[in-house]
Amino acid sequence: MFKVSQEICLSTNSEAKQSDEIVFGKYQKTPDMDIYPQNSNNVFIAPELTDVTRVQLLHFPNGAMRIGNEVCFIIKRNGVKGNFEVKVENPSGVLIPIPLRIVDPERLEVSFNLNQLGLYRVHISCNSVTLPRSPFMIVVISGEPEQQNKPEVPIFKSDASKVTYRGVNIGNIKVNQRNEFTIDGSEAGNNILFVGIFGPKGQCDEVVIKHMGRNVYRVIYQVQDPGEYILAAKWGDDHIQGSPFNLIAQ
Repeated sequence: MFKVSQEICLSTNSEAKQSDEIVFGKYQKTPDMDIYPQNSNNVFIAPELTDVTRVQLLHFPNGAMRIGNEVCFIIKRNGVKGNFEVKVENPSGVLIPIPLRIVDPERLEVSFNLNQLGLYRVHISCNSVTLPRSPFMIVVISGEPEQQNKPEVPIFKSDASKVTYRGVNIGNIKVNQRNEFTIDGSEAGNNILFVGIFGPKGQCDEVVIKHMGRNVYRVIYQVQDPGEYILAAKWGDDHIQGSPFNLIAQ
């Protein structure tokens, strides 16, 4: 089956060249069959329909939101090919197209402001196929926009050079299998551990960091595509020894 949407076009002129006009649409012969040229039968294969049930919305807001706030969420393709279209219908009934920002080949970011009270409807489609449950509803209520108070980050005293690790398989990691390693910061003082993995198609889908106690962490991740990956591990603002690591997925 085809995985890419295709179009079939018909020419109204049996002797049409490439530069002649091509008309898209559906045609049905009239009872007067003699006016049409008799050509050999052609067999066409219908392309596979876009499976929009695989698409995910990440961070879509639940419940009511205050007027003046910004909505920001992610469309995750999960392998679905094609063009996505997002239109927001505001409480006045005006349909507004929303530009999409490409985060990586699998993710598109959608953001817009809520400047009216009432019900917003978010229409999402791919290749003109509407997503299940679309339009998605957002209720906007009065009040001051929610202020997100950013906590102050304390000043840590630590030494990233004293962080050790084990189990990082630099030569080879497995595709679609669980990979894990351990980072030991028990001798490095207190700080925040940051781990990121970047591959052929962007960020790794999921990296899980489990604190085992006494600043010892187990990092679990899974990659879906073969190729070269970069694994970065930082203790606060500084890379641990050996970071960033070069990984090969097979």
